[in-house]
Amino acid sequence: FGAPTDGCNSSNVNANMATVAGNKISNDELNVVYNRYFGGRQADDDQINQQRAASLRMVAITYLLADKAREAGLRVDDDEFRSYIMDPNRNIEFRFAYGQSGEFDGPFYKAYIQNQLRVSLPKYEEYKREELLARKYIALIDMQVNVTPQEIEEFNKLRNTEVNLEFVRFSADTLKDSIQVSEADVQKFIAEHKDEITKNYEENRAQYEEPEQVQLRRIFILKPEGAEQLADATKRFEAAKTRVNDEKQNFADVAGELTEDYAKEKQGLMDWSTLDNVDQAIAKAIEGKPAGSVVEVETDFAYMLVKVEDRKAAVKTPVEDVQNDIARALLQEKKVNDIASEMASALLEEVKATNSMQEALATFQTKAAADDEASTESPDAEPAKLNPWDALSVQTTGMFSQEGQDMSAMFGAQFPGLNLGRSPWDRIPEIGKSPELAKDAFKEDADRELLKQTYSTGDAKIVARLKERKSPEAELSPEAQAELADEARQAKASNLLGGAVSVLIQPSEDYGPWLEGMFKQAVKDKTIKLNSKGNPVAARVQMMATQAPALSVELNSDDK
Repeated sequence: FGAPTDGCNSSNVNANMATVAGNKISNDELNVVYNRYFGGRQADDDQINQQRAASLRMVAITYLLADKAREAGLRVDDDEFRSYIMDPNRNIEFRFAYGQSGEFDGPFYKAYIQNQLRVSLPKYEEYKREELLARKYIALIDMQVNVTPQEIEEFNKLRNTEVNLEFVRFSADTLKDSIQVSEADVQKFIAEHKDEITKNYEENRAQYEEPEQVQLRRIFILKPEGAEQLADATKRFEAAKTRVNDEKQNFADVAGELTEDYAKEKQGLMDWSTLDNVDQAIAKAIEGKPAGSVVEVETDFAYMLVKVEDRKAAVKTPVEDVQNDIARALLQEKKVNDIASEMASALLEEVKATNSMQEALATFQTKAAADDEASTESPDAEPAKLNPWDALSVQTTGMFSQEGQDMSAMFGAQFPGLNLGRSPWDRIPEIGKSPELAKDAFKEDADRELLKQTYSTGDAKIVARLKERKSPEAELSPEAQAELADEARQAKASNLLGGAVSVLIQPSEDYGPWLEGMFKQAVKDKTIKLNSKGNPVAARVQMMATQAPALSVELNSDDK
């Protein structure tokens, strides 16, 4: 909460960051995006430059799309713009700027833009008009995407070729209860693997530390732009100080009467927060101040009187107190991984011999039960332990296609009426993400292909077998063909436009092939001119536009 920071570079960068088709982009336009996503976060100079570069690139692409929209004859009238600003589904700032009720609140809206985004209302609305034009141009391009009969045929094959797999999962969660780790093993592991334990502790430090937290109450008075209004605000702040400091009036009562932020109904009381999430001007002012202290804070946008209601000291659990738990978890994980690989390989060979997943698993479970019974007949036998084979079962994926699962159907109850699209093609129902298994499952000879190896997904090993395959119908009805054509067009538009819509939502390294190609071409032909000389932010954007994308290609042993 509180006014976010622009970082130490904001005053040193060129006010004119870039031009797009002759339209200048300055810090004002940049701040709309930068302060929306990065304002208030702690970062060093290099991180700030990187964040501002991502924001500048997003703004430049938005302006480029808006210019294309104007060339295409698209416009935005006042009624349309007003509707856009007040639309919670399209205006990304709605959830931040519309008060506590979720309804439009004029004074809160203006305060948010000036105090949080740190830009004037006219400049903000000027940028939002460009954003709306960009949105309309993306929609225009989407409408022009069409599909050929061949594409419909391929989409039908992709959509309606389905398989059902039966499988056994060998995972840590399944096997850990049957893998015993003695205290002697734990102590030996600690003695021999100090560095590994320390590394694990450092990588999971958040589990063992609780940062200092503070609960604050503040009187927040916004600094208006006009001289007369500013003088009035200053007068009100001085009166608040007098009432709290000199007249010793109750701070909460004064805050409930005078504060101008969203916590007015709670008499200025803020939620518990770490110092990282507090406005850094406030964090610096309350440094070392005990509960009950009142400090004065002034920023470019507001006067604040802040009271430290309470503090919780940071708590850190030393590695010595948790090394036994870490060692036991690491040792058990290693044992589970080793035995899971051995068991998966053994089951795979048995499935090849019996051509039945159920029979193969039953063979091992029967043998394990006989071994357990024989071992317990000894007078010196230890109490029986859970046999790892007894923890396993044969499961099925159900029918699925390479198009991926329909997320809307999966989560329809939680998100009624919302189109969630489809999951990635290599995320298999009941199994999870496994590209190799997903690829082999749809080969013509999948019944043999799947029995060549065990597969991995996350930290688990999978033995899988083809249970059922369904091929698409040779001919579709006109209605089914029309429906498929519409879905194929949407899929093609999604592949073409990629993350284009996200340019209206947040900074990203990749907005999809269409936008990325358009952006690089615009920099090349000087439609986008970046003032990179002496400006590290614009220089980074220039580099983004000229460097070749990194390629990552995986080849298997059969590739030539």
